[in-house]
Amino acid sequence: MLLRSLCFDAIPGAKPLRTFAGIALASTVFALAGAAPATAACDAYTGVTEAFNAGDEQKARSIAETASTANCSANERTLTGRVASLTAFNRIATTVGNGGKLADHQQELEDLQRQYGGPWQVYDALGDLARERKDYEQAARFYQLALEDGSNETMTPDWMAPDEQYILRLDKLAGEMRLASPRPVQLAMRGGCKVSFRGVKIKKKSTPVRYVFGTADFTPEGVEAAKDLAECLKTMKPGSIKLIGHTDPVGSADANYKLSLARAETLKSYLSTAGYAGAITTEGKGEDQPFKPDDASAYDTDTMNQLHRRVEVDVE
Repeated sequence: MLLRSLCFDAIPGAKPLRTFAGIALASTVFALAGAAPATAACDAYTGVTEAFNAGDEQKARSIAETASTANCSANERTLTGRVASLTAFNRIATTVGNGGKLADHQQELEDLQRQYGGPWQVYDALGDLARERKDYEQAARFYQLALEDGSNETMTPDWMAPDEQYILRLDKLAGEMRLASPRPVQLAMRGGCKVSFRGVKIKKKSTPVRYVFGTADFTPEGVEAAKDLAECLKTMKPGSIKLIGHTDPVGSADANYKLSLARAETLKSYLSTAGYAGAITTEGKGEDQPFKPDDASAYDTDTMNQLHRRVEVDVE
């Protein structure tokens, strides 16, 4: 289990990385100067940033609770709550970094999410907890929410945003959890699908489209996932895509190659019929490119094979 957290310093320009017992703590700068909204009219936001820099969680929470009566816009009130949430989150991260268990803080993390609507670091930690207890459906949702929340440039200003490497990691974890989940999980949690997050382009997505064993026919869950992909493509409107089929290692290599291509062709036919107007090419890889999970030891053979059986969508 990994917990990525933000521990904020007041040294402009530095982004060091500290590691404690397998837990990566990403230290990000939060200098008060320039961090407040351009209007500088929200005293609550200014106050909560000062409390945050001082590590005063009680004061940060108190200010967030009174922000609704202050001279603040709706966005400023939301940001005030998020800074208060991060203040609490940093305390949790420090405790875990010093040997505590993340699971001991699950209820508090859930409370932070409900009360403040995030920020992405909280969703990420909840994703870790869900993955640890093998609730892959819930983990997929939390990681996707972390990705989308961290990419919201209004609610997640640059100083608290994930960097490029972490955006790619969140996307990979969300995709892995979708493949491992017994039920389809939507490719987007809030609004339409995107393949660019804070300028980081993600061209390739692994889809959890399921097929009847040994055939290129969709299961009922496969139909549901294919429909979600079709809706996603309508939002993104790419000019062309490539569908790349993969299988597990069960069976002969030749049969798996043919099956992987047939499954990509089935998905191509579905997407065209569903209204995708762009060009679609297909490719079969068979068993030659098995899925590489974040932690292979977490899965049994059946689940690993489920991860291998996938169709990748390459947005060209």
